[in-house]
Amino acid sequence: MIFPLDPASDCYVLDNFGDARGSTRLHEGVDIIAAKGNLLYAVVSGRISKMYWDFPGALAGNGLRIEQPNGTYFTYLHMDTFAEGIVLGSKVTAGQVIGTVGATGNAATPHLHFEVHPGGGAAVNPYPLIKPLDDCANTTPRA
Repeated sequence: MIFPLDPASDCYVLDNFGDARGSTRLHEGVDIIAAKGNLLYAVVSGRISKMYWDFPGALAGNGLRIEQPNGTYFTYLHMDTFAEGIVLGSKVTAGQVIGTVGATGNAATPHLHFEVHPGGGAAVNPYPLIKPLDDCANTTPRA
């Protein structure tokens, strides 16, 4: 697994899994705050199994899922753009650019909302997976 943002990003990871979102739902991921337009990378190799599109009233905004053969998937939400060639069914490799950070959907601040669903089941807290990979303090862009 690799960190989902460009290491040269000025970013920070929030451990906000399970926080209340209104009175009826909980936050099912972590947020990585970063500037709009920063590059997003596939954290693992897999295929794009779902895409989300921004529209008035959408919570997710633009986003996608990267699914592994065992059914585990990783969800990216509030994206600004998708990289060229990223379409439903595309195969991606870990480290491949998949799009850019945005503030689409129900987002006031540009950030990546990131979820992990082992075996295709319920979301688990991705913070223990992402924090050791946290590359926000690195100033050297990925090659």
